[in-house]
Amino acid sequence: MARIATPATVPAQSGPTKGVRKSYAEIRVGDLHVDQNLDSARLFGTNTGEDAGPAAQRKKDVAWTARLTKMWDPFALLPAIVSLREDGLHYLLDGQHSTEVAVEKEGPDFLRDCMVYEGLSAEQEAKLFLAANRDRKAVKPFDIFRVSITAGDPRNTRILAEVESLDLGISGSTSANKIGAVQALTALAVMDEKHAARDESGSLVYPLVLPEGRSPLIPQVLRVVEDAWGRNPATWEGIMLRAVAMVLDRNPGAQLDRLSRKLAGHGKRKPITVAQWKESSIANTVGGGGSSSRSAPLAKIIVNEYNTGLTDPAELLIPPGRPDKD
Repeated sequence: MARIATPATVPAQSGPTKGVRKSYAEIRVGDLHVDQNLDSARLFGTNTGEDAGPAAQRKKDVAWTARLTKMWDPFALLPAIVSLREDGLHYLLDGQHSTEVAVEKEGPDFLRDCMVYEGLSAEQEAKLFLAANRDRKAVKPFDIFRVSITAGDPRNTRILAEVESLDLGISGSTSANKIGAVQALTALAVMDEKHAARDESGSLVYPLVLPEGRSPLIPQVLRVVEDAWGRNPATWEGIMLRAVAMVLDRNPGAQLDRLSRKLAGHGKRKPITVAQWKESSIANTVGGGGSSSRSAPLAKIIVNEYNTGLTDPAELLIPPGRPDKD
């Protein structure tokens, strides 16, 4: 029997929802069920044919669950949407992954706020699932970033501080002094975190502590590209920021001034623009790829250009993804 706090009942509505009762309740996460016969994979194009169920329930997504586990905060856990069926059990229509994390992190007795619907048909359950999971306007990365600063997110607070230390800003669109590539900046911060110190629980220590010989990537990368092309919108292209970061992450001892000169095309008949670097990366990416997938081949091209003219093996950079030199 589910342990439920005293519910607050919402008056029944007329029209299509007549007969459906709604209430707010706190329910043990151990008593929130997933109907394995319901399958959202068909709705979202990840399952077909006889494997697709007639209704809608998101299958367990390991990657998404892992992400929720990492960012777990009981205070920020929003109410689940639950269907109380005739069998007396509560079935999740929205909140499957976060409930799974709650069980793992807090145990099955953890009470979760729930919006409970009673008397739903299969069709109505499906409509509620779609309303919660598909019919939402995507939030722009910058808007998420901006709000996370207000919420005190340590990673994004660090990103903003490092960008502002160079008299630059972060915005929803790129300009000479504003960087709009929020996802690229986040990728750079994550690269740093791979090497950073952690406490006994495995959580990152803030302020970030990096090993000797390593410096935060964001300031380095921004200085390198600014020295190459100056301050203009093209300088802050996400694909370029990622690629230069990949080079420096693999080669923390690289000469930044040489890297800037090579990016700008010093010594060549004509300067090399960011657009030309991007064209080279697209040509070396199967199917063109997105900015993230194009960054890896671009990083290798940059390493090849950097190494051109060097004769001392100790000065050569290692392409990202390759093992250390003997």
